[in-house]
Formats: sequence, C-alpha cells, structure tokens
Amino acid sequence: MNALNLLANISRQWGLELVRWREDLPLAGSPERTSWRCVVENRDGRLYVLEKIASRVYDRKRRILSTLQQLDAFGLTPIAPYLPDINGETIPLISHGLWQLCPYVLGIDLDRPAYAMEKWRGDAAADFLIRLNGILSQQRLVPSPPVFSLSGYIRDLFAVLSKNDPVTATHYRPFLDHLERKLFPTMDKLPLGFCHGDYHPLNIIWGRRTIRAVIDWEFCGIKTEAYDTANLIGCLGMEDPCSLSGPFVSRLVCRLRDSGIYTEESWKTLPDLILATRFAWLSEWMRKNDRPMIQLEADYMSILLDELSL
Repeated sequence: MNALNLLANISRQWGLELVRWREDLPLAGSPERTSWRCVVENRDGRLYVLEKIASRVYDRKRRILSTLQQLDAFGLTPIAPYLPDINGETIPLISHGLWQLCPYVLGIDLDRPAYAMEKWRGDAAADFLIRLNGILSQQRLVPSPPVFSLSGYIRDLFAVLSKNDPVTATHYRPFLDHLERKLFPTMDKLPLGFCHGDYHPLNIIWGRRTIRAVIDWEFCGIKTEAYDTANLIGCLGMEDPCSLSGPFVSRLVCRLRDSGIYTEESWKTLPDLILATRFAWLSEWMRKNDRPMIQLEADYMSILLDELSL
C-alpha cells in the first residue's frame, strides 16, 4: 500500500483529514519504542505523531495507553495521551499494521550539557512529580500497574553479565556489592508509588521555562517512590558530573523536600538509589553492545560511589 492510501485509511479510522507527512519535523523520545513513526498534518493544521507497533508488544502498549488515558482524565498535565479512533480503540489494525496516534508537541532543543545547570528546570521537573504524586494519592489506576523489583532486576542483569562477559562483570562487582550492603536490605521496606519509570531530560519536551509534555511512559509502574527522582539525577550527572551539585539538582531536591511527597527513609537511601538506577542504563548499553558506553557507565558509577552526597 502506498503512502497516500495509508494516510487516507488512517484519516478514516480517526475521523480526521490528514493531508501530508511531515518528515521535516523532529521527534522527541526514543525511536526504539515503535517500529516506525512520523509526524502527520491534518487539513486544519493540527499535527499528530503516527506510530506503528509490533504485534508482540500489543498487550503491553494497550496497558500503557490505558494508564495515560486515566492520568489525563485525572487532570495530570502536561502529557500527550494517545487518541481513541472512531470505535474507541487506541491501537487499531489498519492496512495489516497496528497503529497509534497522539498529538505532536514541539519543544525547544536542549543546550547540552549547559541545560543541566539551569535552576528553573529543577523547579519544573519537581513540580511535575509533585502533581503526579498528588493526583495518584486521591485516584486509583485500574488495573493496578505491575510492581517492579529493582533489586531483582539488578541481580538478574548482573548474572547475565557475569555469564556473557565476566571481565566486564568484575568492573561492576563493587557497585553491586555496595548495593547489597547498603540498599537492598531496606528496599522492601521503602514506600512504593506510581512512577513514570524513565523520567529524564530527553523524555521531557521543554518549552521556554516550562515543561510542554512528558513522554515515553514505556516503563511506568509501581516502584520505590523516589525512583523517578533518582533516575533524573543520575542522568543529569551522566551529562555532566558537576551538575550533581548544581542548580538543577539543588532546586529539584529542595522543591521535592518541601513538598513532603517522599518519606525520610526514601531521602536517606536516595544516593544509593541513584547508583542502582544506573544498572537500567547498563542494560541498555549491553543490549546494544556499546562498549564505550559500558566503560563510561562504570566510570560514572565510580564517581557516584565515591562522591555523591545530597
């Protein structure tokens, strides 16, 4: 089927008048979340992101999209929930493919790595987490999202690394040993909460001193309540280790502390949780067999282990 016929079929399915592909427009977030994606333009000028997904991820995608629809109904902003078609389906089968559609949100590119030192971004990032926490303290997601065991995930990942690359595993052994002593014994006692699961600066569409949208909810679910904060700080430090004591992180931590959304136990374990979240990034480098990033991640974990204090 040619591109124009596909556009016509998508238009009918969603009750739109899509007129052209906008391959000139940039797309935020990871391209690996879908099989293919592109911006499309409606006759009235509105823009959408059209995505094709693989059948093997259909069930998981439906759960994620249902969660986003509920968060939108609860009043969480700013997110870009996927749109139901004329039949109420969010992932319909069209032209032998599974498709999903959401509004296109244009942002302002990050000035890397300078953005990691900008104070206002810490306030904005904290405010989103505070809103998410506040809404879900009063509303309940149905069905309840899965609970993620970070300690189990890290142990399983390290077992795979030890088997497939024992030399590299020796470089990561000190970080696992530290977590086994300092974090894992208390993790089961830490409060849980619904988390975005991949909250970092490149999954935020930034405006001028605002957040325009938070995207890529692929790993959302129930986790240790401070998981999103730990992941965000860890990513900022990977961008620039100096940012760990910079204005972005300082404002983020200050605003979250003032909000009272985390318990004191979560704050005490946050430095170790930051280190623990880096294993999820190690998994990404391992999957891609990105040797330079595997080495860089080990170097960064050494910095976290030796110097991180909040």
